[in-house]
Amino acid sequence: MHAIGLYCLCCEARYPLGAQAICPACVKALEVPSIEDSALSQTLAVEYDWGALRRAVDRDRLASRPPGLWKYAELLPVGDAACRIDVGGGGTRLVRLARLEAGLGVTLLAKVEGENPTGSFKDRPIGVAASVARELGARTLACMTSGNIGSAMAAAAARAGLPAVVFLLPSGGLAEGTAEVSLPKFGQMRAYGATVLCPPASVSALTRLAQALTAELHWTWIHDLPAYQAEGDKTTAFEVAEQLGWAAPEYVVVPTGTGTNLFGVWKGFAELERLGFVDRVPRLVAVQPAGADPLVRAVERGDAVVSPLEAVRPNVALPITHRVTGQHAYEALRRSGGTAVAVTDDEIRQALMDLGGQEGIYCEPASAAAVAGARRLARAGVLAGGSRVVCLLTSHGLKDAGAVQTWVGPPPRVAATVEAVRRALAG
Repeated sequence: MHAIGLYCLCCEARYPLGAQAICPACVKALEVPSIEDSALSQTLAVEYDWGALRRAVDRDRLASRPPGLWKYAELLPVGDAACRIDVGGGGTRLVRLARLEAGLGVTLLAKVEGENPTGSFKDRPIGVAASVARELGARTLACMTSGNIGSAMAAAAARAGLPAVVFLLPSGGLAEGTAEVSLPKFGQMRAYGATVLCPPASVSALTRLAQALTAELHWTWIHDLPAYQAEGDKTTAFEVAEQLGWAAPEYVVVPTGTGTNLFGVWKGFAELERLGFVDRVPRLVAVQPAGADPLVRAVERGDAVVSPLEAVRPNVALPITHRVTGQHAYEALRRSGGTAVAVTDDEIRQALMDLGGQEGIYCEPASAAAVAGARRLARAGVLAGGSRVVCLLTSHGLKDAGAVQTWVGPPPRVAATVEAVRRALAG
């Protein structure tokens, strides 16, 4: 294994590899207000022996391997090959959106992450984090989630023969609100054999409960391994670069909640640049729902640290509805020269329906936010003309089929006659 430790993005402190979620020094420096806002202090990243990596891998060697998460094993922090959990994640398509790019002045592409085995990009970060947990001796995997993390963790646990426990929430920002949990995601987790519980409590209360359960029952919480989750997310960048002939696009647009995926994508491109596989890192664009946009506000104000929102506004993109975005995501935006944008429910709905109706891609509303954000910025002239813009479509539409159902209404009933069909087609 070429991973040699953890380092802090903010203060550059070094730590050994292990189950460490935060940099103790930066928890104080960032003035994290509460347990609920602990995502803000996720500033740790995995460090590698770059000399050894340059000797171990090259572009031709990687390109010769079959697609999948573990194609990039040398660049991932799992030493024991027997501990690698493989549910078939990675290897998703990069598709040009030829119809949707018309009039935007850019080349628009989509990385279709809904093709992952559990239907979302979370098979990447959870696949790596669960493998690290297994290598560290995990007995039970646990998480709190609005859905996609839980499905990915349950599948990984089943593959590894470990028990899985999920606290299922409406969303990270609406844990105590009136929003309902996702029944399709609940069913998926149960099908993978997980124990799923829905405690009506705040994220702060659930985090304290998680700490108590860890002490008593020795569960391993996936949230205690954020640095390793980002390692799975970075494989998205590896694939995009390879699919573009080992060239970085000009922009990568990422639906962003707490921001680990945004950070992981930046880290992936930064590592490829360090290895000499690409000549630069693309500008990252974070897209958040209007009213649940802490990163957007920090960028607009030029803040040094992302400030948690007092509350979030309910919207159609619940998986990315959070009060706080991690400082690691903010650092990724700044280091890439990127930006952040908020989009409305109407913009997300239109993007989702256009992706389906014009490109044959059905994604979850939170995923469609990426295309909505790219459109908004392209029309405003923020994206340079002629650029290649990769939108991460993070999950499949069946993850939240109920959202589309509320937009289109019930199936129309017509008489079984030619005239009735003609009338229906005429509207």
